[in-house]
Amino acid sequence: MNNKHKGHHRVHNGEVGGFCIEPPGRWRCFLVFVPVLLLLVTGCEKFDRSKIKMPEFHFATTENLHSIAWVDAGHVWVSGNYGTILFSPDGGATWKAQDSGITDQLLGCIAFADTEKGWAAGVKATIVHTTDGGKTWDRQHSGAEEDIHDLFFLDESYGWAVGEFGLVLHTADGGKTWVRQKDPDDIYYNDVFFVDRRTGWIVGEFGTILHTKNGGATWQVQECLALNDVVKDADWDRPLPALYGIYFLDRRQGWCVGMDGVIVKTDDGGQTWSLLTRATDKPLYSIVIKGQKGWIVGNKGVCLMSHDGGATWTAKDRSLTTKFWLREISFVDDKHGMLVGARGTIAQTGDGGDSWVISSGFSYDMEEFGLADF
Repeated sequence: MNNKHKGHHRVHNGEVGGFCIEPPGRWRCFLVFVPVLLLLVTGCEKFDRSKIKMPEFHFATTENLHSIAWVDAGHVWVSGNYGTILFSPDGGATWKAQDSGITDQLLGCIAFADTEKGWAAGVKATIVHTTDGGKTWDRQHSGAEEDIHDLFFLDESYGWAVGEFGLVLHTADGGKTWVRQKDPDDIYYNDVFFVDRRTGWIVGEFGTILHTKNGGATWQVQECLALNDVVKDADWDRPLPALYGIYFLDRRQGWCVGMDGVIVKTDDGGQTWSLLTRATDKPLYSIVIKGQKGWIVGNKGVCLMSHDGGATWTAKDRSLTTKFWLREISFVDDKHGMLVGARGTIAQTGDGGDSWVISSGFSYDMEEFGLADF
């Protein structure tokens, strides 16, 4: 401001100052008007949209994506709304839509046993199956009507599906026949994980954890007392937080993630669970561990990472430039990973999650727009 008024000093009460403290008449108006005009002009130039560098958005699809099946470095499938199934033969560099035969229903989960045999499932117990890498998909009769929330296959024969109202389905013949393994219940199951044909877990609403040692013939409740601390800290009475994702390294070591940024861990097969320090209060949906590294994704673009085998977690605030919900994350090794989420979001990493590139969907990194990130 002093520079703008240089040369317009005047004597006021015997002192010389850098401002025209009390200019007369028209000069007062002029000296007020000029700085305001300059401010408006420079302001317009700073936010001139024609000068803003707009990023180039690419979309493999604009539908919400919910699940990933990554068989090897090349073969990847993702599934989502309105029967969407996309296939990449090159680890996510390019995508091609596959005709699932479903056009009006969500396919919320997808699983492949190898590069040829796969399944996708979703609303109204819909299950489709391929034996040629997704070139063709055919319906399988599930014998159920409830929505399926997750699908897990150990191999080309043994698989499980879980969903609403206590739905637990099992197949031992690649889906030619599906049988119920549990009576209906007023509870939603969100994820299922098996480490072998006999040992598995299910997680769901109200902090539910179920465990089987006989392939699902019977299921036992595993109580996670640590979740009581989450409710105790709340300002109102409410049920235990829902659990959305589960991952086990072996029969003993596993993790569950869910509402309120909850992460619980077991080292004894689920007999006891401990609540880990939370790195966010946002819902968490999916977790994967590879060696000493681990990754979790959730709501509002949340991405957490562990460098000590899942013992502690920190938020990767600047590595992923999206604020949409992220539904699932998958790693084919400790370097190459992929995640999917809302509005066709697909992102890949080649450095173990230190940085992510959004190959499909919106990026909200304001620097790409030539603006400050605020």
